[in-house]
Amino acid sequence: MFPGMGVPFDSLAAAEALAAAGMDRSQAKACATQLQAAASAGEPVTRPELDVALAGLKAELLDRMTALVWRLVGVIVAVAGLAVAAAKYLP
Repeated sequence: MFPGMGVPFDSLAAAEALAAAGMDRSQAKACATQLQAAASAGEPVTRPELDVALAGLKAELLDRMTALVWRLVGVIVAVAGLAVAAAKYLP
């Protein structure tokens, strides 16, 4: 595939399939034209590019989850401290 070509898309086959499914022919043609435009916009992503992007997302998610766990630990310690203080100082 050449750069900038997008994903191959057969708009005639798509329009015929939509019309066969009961869609009006003019609507089917318009939908197929828009689908072809969407399929040809941009460039397809390669597996290595996808892997790099996913690795970055996983790292960010792990960082955020770690921060949330530490916040939760802090809340648990604070609540435990309040419970101990309440048990010690309240009759």
